[in-house]
Amino acid sequence: MLRFVLIFAGFMHLAPAASSPEISDEDLKIRFKALSQATLVDGSGWQTYEKLLHPSYARWAMGEVYEGREKFIRSLEQWWNYGMRVARRDTEIIGFDQVGNLAIIRSRITEEFVGPNGPTEGFSGYVSNVWVKEDGEWFLLSADISSIPKSD
Repeated sequence: MLRFVLIFAGFMHLAPAASSPEISDEDLKIRFKALSQATLVDGSGWQTYEKLLHPSYARWAMGEVYEGREKFIRSLEQWWNYGMRVARRDTEIIGFDQVGNLAIIRSRITEEFVGPNGPTEGFSGYVSNVWVKEDGEWFLLSADISSIPKSD
C-alpha cells in the first residue's frame, strides 16, 4: 500500500485557492484542473493523464521514486483499476511563473485516499510541476514531489 501512496501522492492538482497566486493562462488553468479532478472519486481516471502528459514526462517523488511517462501511466492505471481514488484534496498554489511556453506551478497539497477496503494513508507535501506549451496546448513535462513529515 505504501508503494501506491508514494507513486501517486502529490501529483494530483486543484485549481488555486482564492488567496493563492493565480494561474494567469486560462488554457493552462483548465488542463491543471483536469488533472486534479481525474483521480477524484468521481473523476475521469488515468486516461486523462495519458492525454495531458508530455512525451518526455518524468517525475521524482520523495527522493524514492523516479518514473518516466509510460511507467507512471501504467502505475496509475494499476492504482485506478485496483480501486484507489482521491477522496479529498486541498491544494494551495504557492507559486506560479510563466516565461513564454514554459510554466512552473508550485503547490502544497494534502490528500486523503480511499481504496476498495476504505480509507488509506494520505499525503501532505509540496509539488513543483513544469508545463510546456507545444502546438498551442499545455502538457505536463515534469513533477517533483516532496512529503511533509507527519507530526505524531
